[in-house]
Amino acid sequence: MKAGDVVTRTAVTVGPLDYARYAEGLMDDHGLTVLPVVDGSGFRGVVTKPACAEAAARYVSPRVQQAVSQPRLTAGPGMDADTLFTAMDLYEVTSVPVLDDGRLLGVVTREDVLHALSHDDPHLRVGRAGHRG
Repeated sequence: MKAGDVVTRTAVTVGPLDYARYAEGLMDDHGLTVLPVVDGSGFRGVVTKPACAEAAARYVSPRVQQAVSQPRLTAGPGMDADTLFTAMDLYEVTSVPVLDDGRLLGVVTREDVLHALSHDDPHLRVGRAGHRG
């Protein structure tokens, strides 16, 4: 199983010129703590809720570009899912942008990877505690 097989291709994104407050609202609306930042040239980095708050303390009406940073980890579509899960654990991240030649394909969460890895194992079920079936 590869990262490209488990990526969520409908990732919520923002652009560098969007307002940081807008990015915070999207994160709140979708239950996220980080968003990929993209523009016409491709992937630019990520923005987090704490980075938006920090930018708001320094600037009046900050833009995402004033809060963007590089993610601790990215993956390519061909990365093995088990290697990705190990790296996510090592770097203590819960989601990873999946990039193909600088272009965002989507985002993979730790739960996505665990679900994919446990799919064929009858002893492991993600999100199915207490379910009989």
